[in-house]
Amino acid sequence: MVLALGTVPVLASASYAKGPGSAPASPTAVLLISGNRSLSASWSESSTGRITFVATASGAGRTTRKCTSKTTRCKIASLVNGAVYDVTVIASTTSGTSSPSSAASAIVGVPGAPLSVHARPVVAAASVTWGPPKASGVANPTGYMATASPGGFSCSTVKTILASPARTCQIPGLTPGTSYTVTVTATNAYGTGVPSHAVSVTPS
Repeated sequence: MVLALGTVPVLASASYAKGPGSAPASPTAVLLISGNRSLSASWSESSTGRITFVATASGAGRTTRKCTSKTTRCKIASLVNGAVYDVTVIASTTSGTSSPSSAASAIVGVPGAPLSVHARPVVAAASVTWGPPKASGVANPTGYMATASPGGFSCSTVKTILASPARTCQIPGLTPGTSYTVTVTATNAYGTGVPSHAVSVTPS
């Protein structure tokens, strides 16, 4: 191609269509904390950006309830105490919506995890003490159970007409010199709540 002096070649411009982005990944690791007619849900999300989450609670014969959040947690309200709900979470952006997370299940209205758990070694046993769960409005524990692993050895306390359940008991049958982890659960009229944080003990 011969160009005249003083002219500038014009290059053909290329046009690139920008394809749509991908939908966010499904949320993972859904955790539930029971409350009075509610479930507090939290989860993990590997995608980034401006994401809106919707957590959905469904139970047999129960009205489906939802909560919406811009963070990785929200509280689903207006549930039925004593009912079991399955909760799934989806993530949405302007590019699309994820598949639902794997379902997590929980009973509504049960006590939370007992607090301040301590385990003291004794001969072939562990003496365990703990504090009550965080108040939720309906906790009213009727009993507690402390469990040692491995082996599943346990001890429990129950409410009486005159007194609340004791918050100490001794787990028997443990092997001296063996390390165990101990957790405590609380039970009320609606069921048993999640275990406490585990503590370690090695009986003498």
